[in-house]
Amino acid sequence: MQFLERLDPETWILRVVLKPGADRDEVLGIHAGRLKISVKAPPVDGKANKALCIFLSRSLGIRKKQVWIQRGLQSRNKDLIVSGVAGTVFNALKHVQ
Repeated sequence: MQFLERLDPETWILRVVLKPGADRDEVLGIHAGRLKISVKAPPVDGKANKALCIFLSRSLGIRKKQVWIQRGLQSRNKDLIVSGVAGTVFNALKHVQ
């Protein structure tokens, strides 16, 4: 999985391409080696970035402060750090197409 890299047993880099202003928050699949995620929030004043972190934290069952954007604050391509998550949580992502 090119979009996922383990830094230590419970810390990951998740590479995402973000589609803001969508009809709903959801994982759309893989695009150019990144996990494509849509969010309803517009790309204004960091709203889409915040919505992405909230969506991922809820989806993974972790706190919001355990997901943050490391790179790509003003780009659709983002590298996120996800901490406090065991590898088994990401097993479901292996089958995303």
